[in-house]
Amino acid sequence: MRALQAALALGLLLSSLLPGDGLSLESLLTNKRCKCVKVTAQIISLGLILAIDVMPPGIHCRRKEIILTLKRNKKVCVAPEAPWIQLLIHKLTQTDVSKKEAAAVARSRGEAGRQPPVP
Repeated sequence: MRALQAALALGLLLSSLLPGDGLSLESLLTNKRCKCVKVTAQIISLGLILAIDVMPPGIHCRRKEIILTLKRNKKVCVAPEAPWIQLLIHKLTQTDVSKKEAAAVARSRGEAGRQPPVP
């Protein structure tokens, strides 16, 4: 009987220790954590960069992480506050917005400026 009481008390104690503030048990068990242990602010040549992954803060990591994939599939974590990476991301997002705006203008001009074919 004492074993059953001890098991119930232990179960109750463990259930109260698990965080329940909107976190699923699956997220606790999948070992999600920050990917960047060490970051650099050193400038990296644009010719070496294949991809940029920007991960905002979330339940898996409290800080913003920027991971560059370089040639030969090497991954480097860059300090988000580094001025050169902020400028690069700003320019890339501006270029992306400009392309979308240009495409929208071209579509609107193409539809409005069409003339019926000449027989």
